[in-house]
Amino acid sequence: AECTKHNAEFSRLWAEQDIKTGGRGHKVMRHPGAGVIAVHFEVLVPLQDPDQRLMICRPADDESQSALDRL
Repeated sequence: AECTKHNAEFSRLWAEQDIKTGGRGHKVMRHPGAGVIAVHFEVLVPLQDPDQRLMICRPADDESQSALDRL
């Protein structure tokens, strides 16, 4: 709610809702320097450009957050 209140462009784009969800899930990766990183992800697909994908990842646990902070 705060983003839509303080940013007119964000508010306009949020209201349009011109994306769809292309999938979501859980992924575990092993980084040679940071170790094991577990994330929850969601793939967004812009309706006006369905060949594009935006993958958003969030750490699944505190250990993964710490590993990402080290990168």
